[in-house]
Amino acid sequence: MSNPERIVSNVDEIISIIKTHQVCRIALNDERSPYIVPVNFGYAYQDGHWTIWFHGARTGKKMRLLRKNPAISVEIEGDHQLIEAEYACDYSYAYTSIIASGEAVIVQDRKEMQRGLNMIMRQVAPGRSFSYRDDMMKAVCVVRIDCQTLTCRRHAAV
Repeated sequence: MSNPERIVSNVDEIISIIKTHQVCRIALNDERSPYIVPVNFGYAYQDGHWTIWFHGARTGKKMRLLRKNPAISVEIEGDHQLIEAEYACDYSYAYTSIIASGEAVIVQDRKEMQRGLNMIMRQVAPGRSFSYRDDMMKAVCVVRIDCQTLTCRRHAAV
């Protein structure tokens, strides 16, 4: 593996990185090419297992593709900064990056849907609590990604 010094394996550090981002990109399997779309997300880490949550309309391309093939990848990145140097070949870029893959489950149970929505809202509005209207709960699709892999890398600016 190239640049092993950039690997972040400490769970608290990974959580610290995830907390600073509000958007992830999900990659779904389409027939011609991968379908990548940015979504708001939430996460949970429990007993050594990562779970990522997102939501969307009950109909549309994301849910159609997930129903056909639940294999999914996730990308979260940020903290970008150009690292300049005297020579072009010595330029670099600071970043944080998380890549995960797993299986997506479209949640059916209302309590689990609320838990997923709470995780998403916690990511964008920490410390608040929320309620959800019945009409919205009937219109939204909540997706839980059970991650099979999750890797984190960081290249800090000097």
